[in-house]
Amino acid sequence: MTDTANPNFPAFTDLDALADEAKRLGKSKLRGVLTAAWRVQSCLGDLRQVGDTLNALRKIATKPEESDAEALATERELLTTAILLYARATSTSGQTGERGSIQLDREKLTEAEWSDHCAVIDVRNQALAHVYNSRPIADHEWHSSRFFAIEIRPGVWKVASGSHQTTFFPNTFVCLERATPVANRELEAKLQRRMAAVSAMVNSDVPANRLRRHLFDPVQVFGSEQAVQAIIDGQDQLQSALWV
Repeated sequence: MTDTANPNFPAFTDLDALADEAKRLGKSKLRGVLTAAWRVQSCLGDLRQVGDTLNALRKIATKPEESDAEALATERELLTTAILLYARATSTSGQTGERGSIQLDREKLTEAEWSDHCAVIDVRNQALAHVYNSRPIADHEWHSSRFFAIEIRPGVWKVASGSHQTTFFPNTFVCLERATPVANRELEAKLQRRMAAVSAMVNSDVPANRLRRHLFDPVQVFGSEQAVQAIIDGQDQLQSALWV
């Protein structure tokens, strides 16, 4: 085995493959440490998508003259997607085998930050994932309906019903804009700690010959030399997670 799988770059080794090998041999707890770091990294990926979705939604929401049916549908879907991704990263529970979320620690948030977080989660739980009729969420009813009768001629009534469903609520959008950077801050701090634990284990407990058994060509995995260089540059800047 050569010192690197690609002579143009430093050695890259597959820690997942190493952890699986170590688990089979019963010689390391690396798999558990890696999984803990992956869970935070994956949730941060959700929050990154929330940011991208909010940017797209902001461009649409600032053009009221284009509020036709298609634009309104796009607003609704973008806001729904952003809320669901935020909740998936910071609040929802996971069954066995699922990733789950990294729930925020109330004691580390200000009252205003916690209020924003709870407002977004309430919308997810009571207006998007489930439907509660005529139940106010932060003083706003997302779903309401009314049955009524119209007297079409003396003594004859026609029964009808009407319903209201919010598709875009500006206050929720603003809450989500404030809550997302806070969640990013908290999860980034957790990821730094968990990546430090992985680094400590790799550098102290894993022999070099085992690390070199799992070398791979980063260009094949990440698609281009530019992508690999971006990863290397990101590590130089102490970034703990990158999305390529």
